[in-house]
Amino acid sequence: MEEYSDKDLLVEVTWLVSNISDPNIVVIDCDSGDAYSRGHIPGSVHLPTHMYVKSAKDKLFVMDDEEFSSMCSNLGIDNETLVVTYDNSQSLYATRLWWVFDYYSHDKVRVLNGGWREWINQGNKCSFERPNIRDNKKFVTGSKLNRYASKDDVIQACSIESSQIWDVRSDGEFEGTETRNNTRSGHVPGAVHLEWFNLMDRQTHLFRSEEDIKAILADNGIALDKAIYTY
Repeated sequence: MEEYSDKDLLVEVTWLVSNISDPNIVVIDCDSGDAYSRGHIPGSVHLPTHMYVKSAKDKLFVMDDEEFSSMCSNLGIDNETLVVTYDNSQSLYATRLWWVFDYYSHDKVRVLNGGWREWINQGNKCSFERPNIRDNKKFVTGSKLNRYASKDDVIQACSIESSQIWDVRSDGEFEGTETRNNTRSGHVPGAVHLEWFNLMDRQTHLFRSEEDIKAILADNGIALDKAIYTY
């Protein structure tokens, strides 16, 4: 098991096995509904929205506070709940949901290291049943505005030496050869490119060690002493 300086970001499968019956923990499966139906961690609830947690009012943006509060309350989550997110997509969607919780000031949220693949690899049980969701829970959002950058923020950051823009998309998107239905292709001028999954072990879906991550970032020109804007 890897050790990380910030111990409040991830939980290991062994920890979840020992704590899964805690009534104050809600585990959220962030994959598609079909994947959830084919098997999921016992007791986990399914994320009932777009995997990027987009707003129904404007799909360019994340859910607003009213939408997110309602969704969490309906999943049996309140402000004292410890939320554990996972997926079978190298934590792509689990970390997205982690970010939304963090943006709305809920610090009690962790990503399951290795996700569904590690859960199964360790021989744990899977379920095909939907759990009973706790009633009468109310989630109230706060806001961490420094977790979000506007277009103007990024434009300004492009000209500030102490800031760095990090493009985490695919090679094709960065180079402009793949549009993914975007109106324009290419990348933010001056952005450094490193696709997100390079920080994962693609076989096990575990996060790489902190030492390896720092080395990969340094090798790709990403400076941790700067204010980093990712997209």
